[in-house]
Amino acid sequence: MEFFKANDGCQIAYQDAGDKSQPFLVLLHGFTGSSEVFQRNIPTLSKHFRIIAPDLRGHGASDKPTHGFHVFRLAMDLHNLLDHLNISQPHTVRCIAGSLGCSILWSYTELFGNQVFSHMIWVDQAPMQNYASDGSWGSAEGNRGMNSVAAVANLKATLKYDPDSVYKGTIAGCLGYRSHPVEGESISDQVRDADEEFFLAIARQGNAEWYGNLMADHTALDWRQSIVENFGGRAENKTDVLVVATNRSGCFPASGPMAAVSFANLKAKTPRAQGTVIEWGGHWCYWEDPEKFNRLVLDFLL
Repeated sequence: MEFFKANDGCQIAYQDAGDKSQPFLVLLHGFTGSSEVFQRNIPTLSKHFRIIAPDLRGHGASDKPTHGFHVFRLAMDLHNLLDHLNISQPHTVRCIAGSLGCSILWSYTELFGNQVFSHMIWVDQAPMQNYASDGSWGSAEGNRGMNSVAAVANLKATLKYDPDSVYKGTIAGCLGYRSHPVEGESISDQVRDADEEFFLAIARQGNAEWYGNLMADHTALDWRQSIVENFGGRAENKTDVLVVATNRSGCFPASGPMAAVSFANLKAKTPRAQGTVIEWGGHWCYWEDPEKFNRLVLDFLL
């Protein structure tokens, strides 16, 4: 594990794997995760890319400050990381982002543009979590659970007295074999227990109250028009985008993440976004079937 300091002094941990002469591939994990969630992907992906996988602040081996629980702060951390690695040339970085990681990329693009990225992969994150008061975004697109101020308030309250119940609920919603089991699928009790123990241990590395504040910020953001303008409205946009959605997510109906494809292409003279809906995993599909996930992303990135 490597470390660097963000511009506010927070120490951020990151994995650096693969030959340093290879193109960069950044892996961004989601809420309550760490770079360890990609341990089934890094060995294969590092054969083709230099992997940079940070632990978001407040997560994993990174510092646990009492401040900085905002998506824009996490985007600044990503910018600081790229600066630390002396990455500035246009179209030299590829990135795979899951869940919250997608919001970090959308925030990064608002702040700094997306010129440094040649490819982005957005895994199972809708451009808006909450339902819209005007009816333009609802149960067909938004988050299945974290979709209102009241839902987030309940989450924050539960995190104060029983954080493990929140972490276990997150695990149940993010593993497709638990949130949307299919007939004939056989998952042993040993696998179920091992997965829960793994993700629970990672989640416990963070501060429960801090997590709640981060989720409140994350769910309040609406990225729909931002994606339209920053990935389609800019004539200089040259970032190719792949959206990976799933019919087995306990977090979003597939139409939510897939809407990002339409937003990204809406104003684009040359559409650069595409999407796919998978059936072989849930919100954490890269963990559930790493072989299929690795093949999918390499087909796009190479």
